[in-house]
Amino acid sequence: MKKAFSLLELIFAIVIIGIIVSFAVPKYINTKNYALASTIKRDLISTINAIQTHFLINKKVENISDVVSLNKSNWSVSSKEISFKDSDETCLKLSVDKTKIKIELFKDKGSVCKILDEMEVKTQDISLI
Repeated sequence: MKKAFSLLELIFAIVIIGIIVSFAVPKYINTKNYALASTIKRDLISTINAIQTHFLINKKVENISDVVSLNKSNWSVSSKEISFKDSDETCLKLSVDKTKIKIELFKDKGSVCKILDEMEVKTQDISLI
């Protein structure tokens, strides 16, 4: 009767765990990026709706932060512009002027922005009038 595992059994178990991890980690990272892209798209749609509603009521948008509150870990907010950075490069920008909302997507700036492009987030102008 054995009281311990042999060295060969331990090496075999470690190899099997390594093979499982080699498949699981890339899938996990990709799932994390898809979840972040989904969150960014939802935030973008909510922000556009909030800006349009605010404009209809007040006939102007002076400061985006007066209209909507966004997660600071995902978004950089200034008075007339919000931006999302993927890998320290701005890849999505929303800006507001007197008559329109401008969305700019730079899909070559990171993996999340490539996913946003696949999710039909495009560079476009949306009228406030």
